[in-house]
Amino acid sequence: AYSDEPLFHSFPRGSHSREVWQQGSMVSVSKLLTNLDQFRVVSRDLTRGTLTGGAFTVLAYGMLVLLLIAELGSFLRPSYQTNIVMDPNQDNLMQINFDVVMFDLPCKYLKVGVWDKFGEEKLDSVDQFSYIPWDHKGQTLGMAYTKEEIQILEQADMKTDLTEGEKAELDSDWSSSSDHFRHSDFNAVVTLHDFTLVNFFAEWCVHCRKFSPTWKEAAGRISERMEFEDGNNNKVTVKMLKMNCVDFKDTCSEAKIAAFPTIRLYKKDGSFEVFSGKRSVDNLISFLTTAIKNSRLIIARHHSIFSEGCQVRGTLKVPRVPGHFHLQAEALGAVNINPALTNVSHKINHLSFGLPESINFAKRQNIPVEMVGHVTPLDGKSFIVERFHEAPQHYLKVVSTHVQGKTGVFYQMTHSDRIRRLRTENLTGTPQARFTYDFSPMSVVVKSKSKKWYEFLTSLFAILGGTFTILELTSGAVDTVHTAVKEALGKKN
Repeated sequence: AYSDEPLFHSFPRGSHSREVWQQGSMVSVSKLLTNLDQFRVVSRDLTRGTLTGGAFTVLAYGMLVLLLIAELGSFLRPSYQTNIVMDPNQDNLMQINFDVVMFDLPCKYLKVGVWDKFGEEKLDSVDQFSYIPWDHKGQTLGMAYTKEEIQILEQADMKTDLTEGEKAELDSDWSSSSDHFRHSDFNAVVTLHDFTLVNFFAEWCVHCRKFSPTWKEAAGRISERMEFEDGNNNKVTVKMLKMNCVDFKDTCSEAKIAAFPTIRLYKKDGSFEVFSGKRSVDNLISFLTTAIKNSRLIIARHHSIFSEGCQVRGTLKVPRVPGHFHLQAEALGAVNINPALTNVSHKINHLSFGLPESINFAKRQNIPVEMVGHVTPLDGKSFIVERFHEAPQHYLKVVSTHVQGKTGVFYQMTHSDRIRRLRTENLTGTPQARFTYDFSPMSVVVKSKSKKWYEFLTSLFAILGGTFTILELTSGAVDTVHTAVKEALGKKN
């Protein structure tokens, strides 16, 4: 059968008809979306509000705001990832930038040297630096050490370096050459203490054998026990020792011992007084009291030698191999100085590797602060020595660092240091403020890593939805428990 209706509908003519058609279409779309709704809302008439639910709602919104801020901050703040690769740098030279203040070494005596790692070969370097006089901050003027001061200070320094075994060796009696001590340095023995009372005896001497019990009694009362007052009103003690001139005849001959027993009181500077009274304990105490009271020990302290220091700053271009550069004293022209007694205490204003502007490049890349700190870890630090024949030594491990996608490079370094004490047999050596460096064959590549926008949204929805769901379940559980408790209490009553 055939229908009289047209195959295709046409829009109604006229503006009013068109509006009616549009409204009908919108109603149809609205009905379609309503039928597709998977988040149907329960009528408020079928729900009720509770105090617990209100409290948890406030808590939920507060937590949602905090989590939103935290997640947004994490999205906007990039993180960094580091990889270790072989260093692609093929440069033959490395630039070292330094600015060091020597506290007590004038510029005219200051020498800068570059050597290989083992100090056996001087390396060729391109030097460009300047010397600036430094005046000890205007606080003190330097002065030279006297011979006596040097002797006393070196003895004091050596005493602090002694091991327990070495101290026991120096404090032991020289009564026999067959004991387990070496007894090789009598001068070190008598200069170890402020005052040392020595009994030079011979085993065949009758007077020595008669005096032996008295000496033992005196040693028990006096040696490092009884206090005496010196000419500077300081409290001091006396060390008592015996010297067997049969077993150690060479030592006694050098000391010009002509009779036995001979009793001498040695002072720290090596000078002595001879006891010539009647050999009794009381007379020994009286002799020590008078001799020590009339003795004035030289009081020596470490101080500045020169009236000025020196600030040296500039650059060194050195071969890209392990080596060191050092700062030390050197005689100038007809002026002689004792380089072994110079003080190489110093302050490092700046020390870095590579181009001077590399640290600014690192800061512009917004890399982690700890990485920037490793570019100049020594800046502003002072290294002080208090004794002769000592020098600060620095050990640097340098590694190049690249930022992925950038052409610049900066150098991080690790640092360790120690105070080097020159060996006893090399006390004439010159102390050096030494900077030993080594270049790592590896390089650090820093890559900026930020969260993608879709990862951010996924994480945000998961956190917010999970938080809201947990709090909703907790609120329902609390409300259920509260209702059950109320009902139980009502039945009981």
